[in-house]
Amino acid sequence: MNSLHAAAVVLALLAGSSALAQTAPAEPVLPLEPPVFEARYLAESMGLSATAHRVQTRSEDALYTLENSLSLTLLGATVGTVTETSAFRWQEGQVIPVRYRYSQTGLGAREETVAFDWQALTAVSESGKQIWRLPLVRGLQDKLSLSQEIAQQFREGSMTQMRYDVVDGDRIEEQVFRLEGEQLVETPAGTLHTIKLERVRGAQSSRRTTIWLARDWHHLLVQLEDVSASGRLTRLSLESATVNGTKLEGR
Repeated sequence: MNSLHAAAVVLALLAGSSALAQTAPAEPVLPLEPPVFEARYLAESMGLSATAHRVQTRSEDALYTLENSLSLTLLGATVGTVTETSAFRWQEGQVIPVRYRYSQTGLGAREETVAFDWQALTAVSESGKQIWRLPLVRGLQDKLSLSQEIAQQFREGSMTQMRYDVVDGDRIEEQVFRLEGEQLVETPAGTLHTIKLERVRGAQSSRRTTIWLARDWHHLLVQLEDVSASGRLTRLSLESATVNGTKLEGR
């Protein structure tokens, strides 16, 4: 069951202002709206594997919902599920989170929620019976909306390093990502041209997280590898996807 949780956590792209070490295009471009998509992934950890799904939709009132889901089955029986959801709006070229929910069933069952009140400038974070109130600043993300803010910034231009503030339980955590370059990645849908990112951690941390985003498909998540301090590898690999109604196909 630990592998179930690990796969779901990394599916969220590691899961307030974002500061860019280097910006962007020489000529200004209009912000592109986030895409709608459906994607299927193979999640692998500790010798176990499961199918994970990642779906982003847009309602008539322009509310986006991004959902990750994963089920672990043994001998044909479901022994645990993980569902992670972020609802956000797209305003002035930025992802504005509205609410977040993480739910895990089975062994180690737990639930987390975050409600973002932008009028009161307060985020209410809950886990079990614990409740925390955190100050809101523009650019603050939840663990899942962060993935779309990263992808969105790459859709608008290139940069070499990014910093984000993310609600994580009782605190606001700064997360830093570094552009490592571009790479061709083989998938069941064909070869995809990707942008490779590395999570930057403290000098004392041996954990490593690497992300590959599809350059020609609205920077959809293609692959993610997370190596824990103990050396445990958790991997997510894209199997198939549809982006804005078009089936994803590589070379």
